[in-house]
Amino acid sequence: MFQSSRFTTVVTQDTRDRLTRAVDNSKPVARGETHRGAVTAIQAALAELNSGYLVGAEVDGYFGNRTSRAVEVFQRDYGLIADGVVGRQVLTQLDSIYSGTVRRAPHGVSVHIGVDRVDPGHYGDPMTLPSCENDAKAMRDLAESIGYDTLLFVNEQATTANFCAFLRSAAVNLFAGDSMFATFSGHGGRLPNASDDEEPDLLDETLCFYDRMLLDDELYAMLGDLREGVRVHVVFDSCHSGTALKNIMITPDEAAEEQRRRYVEGVATALSKTLPFTGAGPDAGEGGEDGGPSPIPIVPAFLEKALDGEKPELVDPPKGDAAKDEVIAALFGDLYHDTSFGKGKFLEGTQVYDRNKAVYDTVLDLVGSKAQGQLPCTVTSLSACDDPQTTPAGNPLSLFTFNLTQAWSGGYPGSYSQFLRALRERSRPDATPQLNAYGSGGALARLHERPFVF
Repeated sequence: MFQSSRFTTVVTQDTRDRLTRAVDNSKPVARGETHRGAVTAIQAALAELNSGYLVGAEVDGYFGNRTSRAVEVFQRDYGLIADGVVGRQVLTQLDSIYSGTVRRAPHGVSVHIGVDRVDPGHYGDPMTLPSCENDAKAMRDLAESIGYDTLLFVNEQATTANFCAFLRSAAVNLFAGDSMFATFSGHGGRLPNASDDEEPDLLDETLCFYDRMLLDDELYAMLGDLREGVRVHVVFDSCHSGTALKNIMITPDEAAEEQRRRYVEGVATALSKTLPFTGAGPDAGEGGEDGGPSPIPIVPAFLEKALDGEKPELVDPPKGDAAKDEVIAALFGDLYHDTSFGKGKFLEGTQVYDRNKAVYDTVLDLVGSKAQGQLPCTVTSLSACDDPQTTPAGNPLSLFTFNLTQAWSGGYPGSYSQFLRALRERSRPDATPQLNAYGSGGALARLHERPFVF
């Protein structure tokens, strides 16, 4: 029924069902409509078509007098019955406009950052991680499946200079209705808040690129250069990343180490009860009658007699090697720990700041008041955890990226808010994914749309 991506891709399945009922006039959308996703879709279509109908800040998911008047003006402009109600005529007209050649098709660009190691000259240590490059590639594949033009920066290429160049290009080339998608996987850091903005925890969050930390104030200021009406989707898989736009410290704590110890003991016990392979089982009866054929080898010299039915003479089974068992058990324990808990993706940022104070003070001076302004674009930020929490790396993917790609599973039909619930159901209790919206008044309404799409 609908042809344009405006009503087929961006909206959720539930929203599309509601709009379908409006198209067949069985239940038009009008004042007091309770389906916020449907209202958001209509408001966003009007706002992007002509700011004289609505401006981006007025996209809020509520159908009141303001939206009704906007619909009336649109109806008059296109020769429709001006009653302020959205039914077949209005939706058919909007769908035709957005699926035709008159309007430029929306465009999407994305960048995916994976930092498995950083510059030891700046940070004091390479701080290696096992899965961030894989995370970036997985998110790039996800973005390509949606239709984004993608860039991948990993390790030495994952510099703040390359990322800032991408953002400058997006500021020039993206217009209302276009989308930018940025993902980051790597260490996250925290610094005492040195700017004038209000941080409830009195800390600034950072993303640890290869060359240096990118400050949350710095990222916020750069996003301020994007045009009004541009959608921005951001994913942070790093520690304390709940508000990394304006990090998850995991260490082998006592609980994790205790679980590893118990796992090793279990493996060692199992190995001690297992004979080196000879074919025999400990419960085999005489001649193997009760426990199946005896796997203990027959002495070769008596093989012929054994075949004639005489009781065979068996070779003494080899004894286990306790030392080797301990090594094997420890190896399995390490694998269990790395898989279940992962390596920490947290950096104590103050140490890096102290080593490079002049660099970060200069960055903060350049950002200045730009970190205080209202963003003209809308930004939806999905983070691996809350600010006080930490998140683990993994193998081959970090925990959060793995959960996200599993929940996405070829294309999530629900909204951002529903996607967050799906992620939290898969997450550990000490790493709670967070969803935030920034920008114009229309930012919160984006939470009723599908994640990442354009």
